[in-house]
Amino acid sequence: MKNKLEIASEYIVLGLFLWFMLSSFISQDFYAVSTRYGTAVFAVGLCLLFVLNRLQEYRQGVAQGTGASFLSAFIPFRDRDFVILLLADALALVNLFLLHSHKGAFLVVFDLTLLLYLSDKIRLSHRTRRLIGFSGCMLLIPWYSYVRWDYGFNMAGLVFLLFLIFGTIFLEYIKNDFEFYYLGAVQGLFFATTFLLAFCYQSRSSVLTILVFGLIWLLLPRMKGSKLWHGLLLASLTAGSILFTAFYIFLDFANVQFRFLNKNFLSGREQIWVELWKAFSNQILTGIGSSYEIKSFFIFEVHNGLFDILVVHGLVVFLLIFYLLIKRLWAFRTIRFEFYPDRRLALAGICALLFASFFENGFIVPPYSMAFFALFLLAGEE
Repeated sequence: MKNKLEIASEYIVLGLFLWFMLSSFISQDFYAVSTRYGTAVFAVGLCLLFVLNRLQEYRQGVAQGTGASFLSAFIPFRDRDFVILLLADALALVNLFLLHSHKGAFLVVFDLTLLLYLSDKIRLSHRTRRLIGFSGCMLLIPWYSYVRWDYGFNMAGLVFLLFLIFGTIFLEYIKNDFEFYYLGAVQGLFFATTFLLAFCYQSRSSVLTILVFGLIWLLLPRMKGSKLWHGLLLASLTAGSILFTAFYIFLDFANVQFRFLNKNFLSGREQIWVELWKAFSNQILTGIGSSYEIKSFFIFEVHNGLFDILVVHGLVVFLLIFYLLIKRLWAFRTIRFEFYPDRRLALAGICALLFASFFENGFIVPPYSMAFFALFLLAGEE
């Protein structure tokens, strides 16, 4: 039986998820306004979840007679992950001040470290899991029925990806709850339809990511807890994201070019990444900040989630966040995925968002960071 603090945490998670889905994907005009405050809204929600979690820990300690003081419960310096979170956030803020950069970039680090810290501390109930699954695909009909010219095809492809991930999870819940096993065929049709839509939209990154999502979904049970295979998977989706920028630049230097979905595969990101690597090489520890005036694009847009953290906030902040991310992902290795297909879909979704961030900022900014957080909670235990 969940207590009031745990129930309140679930309401906050569901409320945040609904807000980002509705504010982001109903109207482009509304999204253009709401996205400016996305990291701040997410930060407030995560802070509330942190307070509730620490209150829960304090009360449990008091009830068991082993609890620490109220202050130490809220500032758990004996918790290594919490110390790493503090170090990453503090250093990111100091670096931005040293660089006289826009301070709003701090919220990206704050949100990411806090969501990773909380990702294994919040347990969602049976009911909340199903509500999140439904909420993640409730706009499926209008999005799959009309061409969304106003969002741009690359973003539309990412939206299709989110609907696919949460839609297949929701169908998995319904399939198991009511023993509607024929829904497995519906999941397959849903996958094929989403892939076709992304293909028709010529959203190349989404086409590849959807394939990665399906591939990881199939491969996870066959890994059977292997440290080698899980290590290779995690390395390719995390460190591989940084290496991908170098590989992309190499293709440009080697003058390798080909067409994919009627577009050049090298379509400008290589120029952005060359410029950012050069700038970063002069400021490895502090990063270049978010006020850097990029010359190869009309706005400061890194087009790669982890590379964004590295070049903007510096090597040390990147390594601290990298540690938290790898630790959370590595913990899923022991799950018997053949018995938990819903959790397998959620982890495949996490991997898909990591892969999507090879091409876009993805999971480090709302609404995708909220989806990333929700998938961690769905992949965890009830």
